[in-house]
Amino acid sequence: MADVDTVVVGAGVMGAATAWQLARAGREVVVLEQFQVGHAQGSSHGRARVFRFAYEDPMYVRMAMEAKSLWRELERDIGGERVLIETGGVDVGPDLSRITSALARCGATFDRLSAEEAARRFPWLRFRPGESVVYHQDAGVAAADRALGAFLRAALAYGARLLERTPVLHLSIEGGGAIVRTADGTFRARAVVVTAGPWARGLLNGAGVDVDVSTSRETVAFFPVAEEPLTTLVDWSDHDHPSYALPSPGQGLKAGAHHTGPDAEPDGEGAVSDETVALLSKWVSERFPAADPMPDHAETCMYTNTADERFILERHGPIVIGSACSGHGFKFAPLIGKRLAELSIPP
Repeated sequence: MADVDTVVVGAGVMGAATAWQLARAGREVVVLEQFQVGHAQGSSHGRARVFRFAYEDPMYVRMAMEAKSLWRELERDIGGERVLIETGGVDVGPDLSRITSALARCGATFDRLSAEEAARRFPWLRFRPGESVVYHQDAGVAAADRALGAFLRAALAYGARLLERTPVLHLSIEGGGAIVRTADGTFRARAVVVTAGPWARGLLNGAGVDVDVSTSRETVAFFPVAEEPLTTLVDWSDHDHPSYALPSPGQGLKAGAHHTGPDAEPDGEGAVSDETVALLSKWVSERFPAADPMPDHAETCMYTNTADERFILERHGPIVIGSACSGHGFKFAPLIGKRLAELSIPP
């Protein structure tokens, strides 16, 4: 049995960010990944995720503002490579007053525009008469695969260890610490950070900890564009299932509709939803005149969700939980990593 200060279970973006924060603080860290880094079964694969300040809840606005500064810290740690690219972001919908109120309360810079003003300013987008438009310059794209690699490279440079193809068979609490069993050996740790996405609930149940989450399989599609759009777009016409689009390097326009996927088991077969692809094709044809409404390809990712879409970041004895992120957590990754690291280090 090997003694270690902290074990991080899951090397997706949240586990990688946590390992970076722990290792740079001088902690001994072992990261266990059941697949290979960058696998497509979870929630961290792909090239691009939306980064934005625009939320209706000021808490998330403040979190995004703090996360942005931490993304820049990561970039400095890896020698200046950019993983967060500012493009500016457009939000559109029938009523964006709660978003503008939250942005204003937090001191974020933004512009309110009429549909006519927005059409002149963003000719690559189409707007409907009378709808509200908000532009904020701090929005952009997090290069997902580069970000994941950057967190892990930085963590390893600070002394963390990464073990791929090492699934955790059992997690338990013993003697004030945690026991993590794998096929290749057992670790005894002062703290275990579980960032295992859709696999977290089953793993934690074995340790006597329950998290009230569900998992869904979401479909995103990629559309060729004559010229890449210069901003991200979030469309709140359907408030419960907003559509979004962003430039994805080398893939054209990435589009999705938030929380439209079916419930799914993490180890099940991942099938693209033809219904969602058709919905996205129609939306892209309406909003992006320069895009081909027939996607080049589509793929799936897993969401691990709470009922109110909030995150679970909490400690149960020596076990720290970093799940779920409800499909909108990637932008906050360096901040979530920081908070999970703080939770794993007792005062």
